[in-house]
Amino acid sequence: MLKRKAYTKLLEWKSRQPSERKALLVTGARQIGKSYLVRHLGMTEYDSFVELNLLENERARKALSQAADAQDFVNRLVMLSDSEFLERKTLVFIDEIQELPDVMTYAKFLVEDGRYDYAFSGSMLGTEFKGVRSFPVGFVSEIEMRPLDFEEFCWAIGVSEEAINAVRCGFADRAPLTDYLHEIMLGNFRSYAIVGGMPEVVQRFVGEEKTLAQIRPLQEELNRQYSYDISKYADRRALQVRAIFDEMPVQLEDEKAKFIVSSLGNHARYDRYEQDFLWLVHAGVALKTNRVTEPKPPLRRTQRPSSFKLYQSDTGMLLARFPSRVASEIYLDARTSNVGSIFENVVAQEIVAAGFEPYYYQTKKVGEVDFLIEGNDGVVAIEVKSGSDYLAHASLTKVMDAKGYDIGRGIVLCRSNFEERNGVLYAPWYATLCLPSLAEGSAPDFVVETHGA
Repeated sequence: MLKRKAYTKLLEWKSRQPSERKALLVTGARQIGKSYLVRHLGMTEYDSFVELNLLENERARKALSQAADAQDFVNRLVMLSDSEFLERKTLVFIDEIQELPDVMTYAKFLVEDGRYDYAFSGSMLGTEFKGVRSFPVGFVSEIEMRPLDFEEFCWAIGVSEEAINAVRCGFADRAPLTDYLHEIMLGNFRSYAIVGGMPEVVQRFVGEEKTLAQIRPLQEELNRQYSYDISKYADRRALQVRAIFDEMPVQLEDEKAKFIVSSLGNHARYDRYEQDFLWLVHAGVALKTNRVTEPKPPLRRTQRPSSFKLYQSDTGMLLARFPSRVASEIYLDARTSNVGSIFENVVAQEIVAAGFEPYYYQTKKVGEVDFLIEGNDGVVAIEVKSGSDYLAHASLTKVMDAKGYDIGRGIVLCRSNFEERNGVLYAPWYATLCLPSLAEGSAPDFVVETHGA
């Protein structure tokens, strides 16, 4: 079993007093390990475990859809399962809930009844449109899962906690790691950019052969599944949502990476496609980074949703949509190649995994700062350089020098070891595993930007 941070959250939910334990809803994109973790919880932490899959079990879907009331719903659950229902000792898991979203309306009764614990899970593909989120407020605890982040990937490939702690210390103390550990971690990060964080792909990579040879076909198949699910769940807007999904790697090839809505058609405007972009974000397929006009908190105040960058939620799946030579160039560290969009996508993925809402800043006078986030201590900015000229960052310097923005420190994520110059921290790419620390009030204000050069 891959070690996942989300499982700690499941255990925390289970540890609550029965009177305080709500129904559990685990959401996220398809194939990110939701069902596996809930199933593991039920089989290891409960005396009895009941599971119904509403996508695969048509009989269960039909029976539950015809329940007259909440008590009838529970009776039908009992009749549908061969497992024993033990009071206070049973977890009832209803998977693929998006196939029958009205089930969530029973959550209040099920929690108040209190005889059994309930967990629901489903792909976020289509849930916003089919009403899964219309559950009774106050009776459901939601946990949103995403692909493995870089730290979880390190756990999977066997990186020691000692090495990970060394990275954290280097980030906190602005002190370089040993050259040996630095080069190993750079290689691990490049592997993560290629493999990504989809559990099945990671599991295949860490198998006996530990090879990259077999992961691309699996990533391509996952992309096909996502395209199919868009067609299934996006209803009448499926063609528009699919067009955006198909356009994502093309848009990221551009050096500026800003999504050009007019590429979707001669008369395409953002206001006509806004809900389609949000559908992909809510589905866990895309990460949307809006432009802000002032790098000051709260960043949301000056965001411009119609001016944005759109990243794929899993960089490995994104890379599988590029020619295979791009993955080879990243793995071999071909420094002459422009792979900035890939590294920028990894950073966006890590920022969101750390719990931040990503933004970017751009004006004609200053230029572009690729990522801005808000920590407990104010605005954080991160710049990522994929090439060798990581000391060149004119936009970041201008933002730091500008009066009124009060950005005290800038971070450039690059191939360099930890080093601080003139108030700028140059940190290696793998320092993204330290991003959660910026939300704990333990670091000063930061600026984060990403460039392809």
